[in-house]
Amino acid sequence: MSMSHKDPRVSIVVRTYNRLERLRECLQSLRRQTFESFEAVIVNDAGEDAAPALTDELGAIPFQYICNAQNMGRTAALNIGVEAAKGAYIGFLDDDDVVYPDHIQTLADKAFSENLPVVYSDVLNVTFQQDPQTGEWKRMKEQLVYSFDFNADNFLLANYIPITCLLIRRDCFEAAGPFDESLTIYEDWEFLIRLSRKFPFQHIAKVTGEYRRRDDNSNIRESEQYPINERVVKRRYRDERHAAFDPIFKRTFQQQRQIRRQAAQTQQIVQQAAQWRDSLAAAQKTIAQLQQEITKRRSENSL
Repeated sequence: MSMSHKDPRVSIVVRTYNRLERLRECLQSLRRQTFESFEAVIVNDAGEDAAPALTDELGAIPFQYICNAQNMGRTAALNIGVEAAKGAYIGFLDDDDVVYPDHIQTLADKAFSENLPVVYSDVLNVTFQQDPQTGEWKRMKEQLVYSFDFNADNFLLANYIPITCLLIRRDCFEAAGPFDESLTIYEDWEFLIRLSRKFPFQHIAKVTGEYRRRDDNSNIRESEQYPINERVVKRRYRDERHAAFDPIFKRTFQQQRQIRRQAAQTQQIVQQAAQWRDSLAAAQKTIAQLQQEITKRRSENSL
């Protein structure tokens, strides 16, 4: 199913699985975009039919709707969307997140004006909690967790760019390769490590969307895979991480030892000064007593 755009400049890949109501909010946010030359590529990973939501919520926005015959996993859904995308630049949006009206405009203006390989903005981390009586989801907390300028080596420690923030030039996927489908979690982190080895990223320090979390764990279905996949990624890039950060860690430890040594020396000086102060006070007290004694004797002798 599709409502195609002949030559969209941007494609936004939306992966979805059995979250129809949240998908509707997601699509509504795309419909409000000020940037016009884009398509939505919705990849339904063998979940409930989302076709009615597409026509209802996207309106005249061009889209492709791809339904997997069987559940292939969240990472495969990304690759399927990228392969189907027609735009010169490709972005991503999960079905339970939203973007603000200027999201694509902000990224595309910068990307196209300088033909940049990768641009990214910031998103708010928004936590929702469900009212046990009404069932209503209430917005409880907003945090700007990630807003960092690009540093390729920092990816070796952790991912600091949520996938929603990114707009990536099409040829970059050919150079970096697809998302690793052996990873069910952290597939975006592993991909960004590879991508950052080949291309610089341009940071736009502006909040253009929301990464939403709900306490029903609906957006972390594979939560038990987090520590497993984290170990896989860290082990895969262990040598690069050690090469990049071992000198820093060693220098930091040396600095810490020097600071501790200087602190100990300072403490010793402080203690010594305190002893001298006590000794000086005792000496002054003795001098005062002697002066009193001398004054007393002079007074007696004068009689």
